[in-house]
Amino acid sequence: MSATLPRRLFMVSGPRSSGQVALTFDDGPHPEHTPRLLDRLQELGIKATFFVLGRQAERHPDIIRRMFIDGHDLGHHSYTHGEPAATSALELMREVRRTSRLLEKLVGRRPRLFRPPHGKITGGKALALWAVGQTVVLWNQDPKDFQLPSAQLLRDWIAQRRLSGGDVVLLHDVHPHAAEALDSIAAQVRGTGLGFCRVSDWLTVL
Repeated sequence: MSATLPRRLFMVSGPRSSGQVALTFDDGPHPEHTPRLLDRLQELGIKATFFVLGRQAERHPDIIRRMFIDGHDLGHHSYTHGEPAATSALELMREVRRTSRLLEKLVGRRPRLFRPPHGKITGGKALALWAVGQTVVLWNQDPKDFQLPSAQLLRDWIAQRRLSGGDVVLLHDVHPHAAEALDSIAAQVRGTGLGFCRVSDWLTVL
């Protein structure tokens, strides 16, 4: 699907020629781990993309506002992160509208980036999302940080995997590893001559 659709509809990676890597964070915000991550992103001068859950945004509105004020992309990841096979297109769109309204109330802007739970999407769900102006965003680099017992293993994964321009890296801000490993990630990426960008920075790039 991704090879035949424009990025404004469906994105797995950005253009290699961009020389940029997009760090994306799912499932937050978390009351402890996300603020620590935001602190490190700010210190390192990195803009990232967050795919937040509606129910978490409702619990931690101040963190959502900070993400927006700090200049990060604020995307969403449904309201409940329901199991895709058990969630109809109708139910998914109810969650999309609920989360979109909530985020618009918090920051004054509706999100246009959507990441489906577990990265699973059907043609019917994709059409429904596109009809309301959503860009479906997946990823092409996944260290499975949620399974790792320590931040060091995330550092090791980054060290062993030479990232390229256009890579979209899947991470989670509901675990401490991303914040703890961010310095190493930044050094590794910048050491190869690459930079960091938000997913939205690629939407107008052919």
